[in-house]
Amino acid sequence: MKQDELDDLIVALKPAAVAELADDAYARRPGVAQVRARAGAVNPRIVPARRPVRRLALAAGVTAVAAAATALTAGVPSDGPGPGSGHDDTIDTRAFLLASAKTAAKQPDTRGDCWYKRTRTWQDIMPFKPGPGVPTPLGEPQRFQARTASSAEDWACAGGGTGMRFRSHGPLDIEVTFPTKKDEAAWKAAGSPPLDVNGGTTASKPLTVTYGKRSHLVNPTIGSHEIEWKTIAKLPATETALESHLRKLWRQDRRGGANGYTAPADFGQYVFVSAWDLFMAPTTPGTRAALYRILARTPSVRVTGQIKDRLGRPGVAITAQGTSVRLVVDRKSAQLLDFEDQYTALPGKPAGSEYLAFESQGWVNKMGATPAR
Repeated sequence: MKQDELDDLIVALKPAAVAELADDAYARRPGVAQVRARAGAVNPRIVPARRPVRRLALAAGVTAVAAAATALTAGVPSDGPGPGSGHDDTIDTRAFLLASAKTAAKQPDTRGDCWYKRTRTWQDIMPFKPGPGVPTPLGEPQRFQARTASSAEDWACAGGGTGMRFRSHGPLDIEVTFPTKKDEAAWKAAGSPPLDVNGGTTASKPLTVTYGKRSHLVNPTIGSHEIEWKTIAKLPATETALESHLRKLWRQDRRGGANGYTAPADFGQYVFVSAWDLFMAPTTPGTRAALYRILARTPSVRVTGQIKDRLGRPGVAITAQGTSVRLVVDRKSAQLLDFEDQYTALPGKPAGSEYLAFESQGWVNKMGATPAR
C-alpha cells in the first residue's frame, strides 16, 4: 500500500472513541463542557475542541464503531472512587504535588530516536436505551452489558515527510468481561457477536500502520493548541516560564480557540484537563516538575485518595473541581498511571466514560523496539 493510501486510510478510520477530528470527538473535550455548563456559560453554538483519547483506528471495518457508539448509552461506573469524590485528608494535595515535582525533576533527561508508549483502553458496551439523539439500531437491539479491553503500541520517531514518522500496532491482548452471567448468556444467545474495542473488534487481528503525514492526529494538546512532536522538548522547563506560556495559550482560548473551543474561566481547570497530554508526552524532567508545581498552586485541584487502577497498580487519584477528569499518579516515580473521564450527557450525546492506562513508555533507538524492563 502506498504512503498516500495509508494516510487516507488513517483519516478514514475514525471511530468515535478515538478520532479527535470527527464531529463527535469535538463535542467532548474532557471536563471543559461540564465546567462551562456548571458555570452557566454554555453557548450552544460552541463545541469543545477534542476528546482525550487520541488512538488511531487500525483495523478494517472500525468505521462502524462510531455509529454503534451513538446507538449505545455508555457509562458503567468506574472502578474505585471517581471524579468528584471527597478530599482525602490523609494526603495533603500541595505536599504530594510538590513531592512529585521534586521526583520528576530528578529523572534523567535521556533522549532517543523514537518515543514509545503502550496503552490499554477499556470500553463499556451497554444495552440499547432509547433517548434524545440516540438512533434506533438496525436489527435486534443489544440487550446485554459487557466491557472490552485492549492494548496498543505507538512509536513517534524523528524523520519522515513532516519531520516525524509514526507507527501504531494493535489491538493487542483483547479481553471481554460481563458484569453478570445473565449478560454473558444474552451475548451468547445473540450469537456471540464481535464486540467493539479501541481500533477494531474482538475478532480483529493486530494491524501495524506506519505513516508520516497528518501528524496532528497524534499531537499532544493544550486546550485547542497542538504541540508538534519536534517542539515538545522545547517547552519551558521552569515554573514561571511554563505558567507564562500556558496563560498565554489560555487567554487565546478564552477569546475562542480552534474548532469553536472556548477555555474555562478557571486557569487551573484549563491546565488540569491538558496535564495528562503533557505527562504522557516526552516532555523534559524540568517541564514535568514545573507542571506539578503549577497544579500544586491550583485551588481546584485535589487528591481524592489512594487507589489501585484497573491494572492493579497502586497510585494517588487527583481531580479538579468542576471537571469530570481523574488522573492516577504513581507515588514513588511521579509517573502518570492512567487517565479517566466520566463525562455527563450533552445535547444529542449520551453520558459515558473513558479509561486509558499507560502500561509502558520511554525512549527507544528504532521504530518497533520496546524499552528494556
